[in-house]
Amino acid sequence: MKSILLQISILFFLLSFTSMALTSGDHTDGDDHDENEQMVIIDDETARKSMIKTEIATSGVINEQLKVYGKTVNDPSQVSHIRARFPGTVVNVNVQIGDTVKVGDTLAFVESNESLKKYPIKALMPGVIVARHANPGEMALDQVLFTVANFDKIWAELQVFPGQLSQIKSGQNVMISGSDNIVVAEIEHIIPSQNEKPYSIARVLINNQTQEWTTGLLVSGHVSVNTTQADLVVPTKAIQIIENNSVVFVKNGQTYSAHVVKPGRTDGQFTEILSGLSIGDEYVSENSYLIKADIEKSGASHDH
Repeated sequence: MKSILLQISILFFLLSFTSMALTSGDHTDGDDHDENEQMVIIDDETARKSMIKTEIATSGVINEQLKVYGKTVNDPSQVSHIRARFPGTVVNVNVQIGDTVKVGDTLAFVESNESLKKYPIKALMPGVIVARHANPGEMALDQVLFTVANFDKIWAELQVFPGQLSQIKSGQNVMISGSDNIVVAEIEHIIPSQNEKPYSIARVLINNQTQEWTTGLLVSGHVSVNTTQADLVVPTKAIQIIENNSVVFVKNGQTYSAHVVKPGRTDGQFTEILSGLSIGDEYVSENSYLIKADIEKSGASHDH
């Protein structure tokens, strides 16, 4: 469905303004082509409807990042293993796996072997019943009867290999991505892995009050390892490739021209521009692919 809507929006865009994908102005068969003068004319209303947005070129920072992988796990302090206080027989059980409980909720009753009196088994923390090992008539000795887990906070455990360890430290910010969720948090600890695995573990605490994250989820982490100032940066998505050149579209009035640029460092979100763009230039920062599509369409119609 997204693909269909995207195609429709591109078609609307291409039909709704006058294109001037020029090589060196209006040309004849004998004209020389200058790929640096490719441009289109778009009136402001069409640009607004097509959600073409511009920004003023300025300096910025590049956050150099290191990518690592791992998974989400329970917070050990938020898991409660509930046992019977005195040996006895389970009389009745009030909860099932998946039930949500509060502190003090009665999970079951046990009849004591010594006093022959019933006493309640209660929840010691709020959370979800994730394991149940108690049924009426069974003996309750020292085994775990119920496990309650609270998922309001979980951990991401990221694998850090020896070659990466010198660049990663506690306190660094990391962007965790998993499924459709993204969160920026801080590395709390770096610990050796268990079972003599050839990596260390960077532990990141994730606030999960909304319950959007699940445990056991494979995740990636982008760790900010260095932040440097750059004289000129643009969003990476502003850069398009035309005829094997990196270009940024500069707006002058209603004219959008393709400027060949030389990219430098990048952190994925932003890219340094070394040449081809100047401080103060107004450039297309969003939906630049629409302009590229029209230039390529017009270029094809001018092929001889």
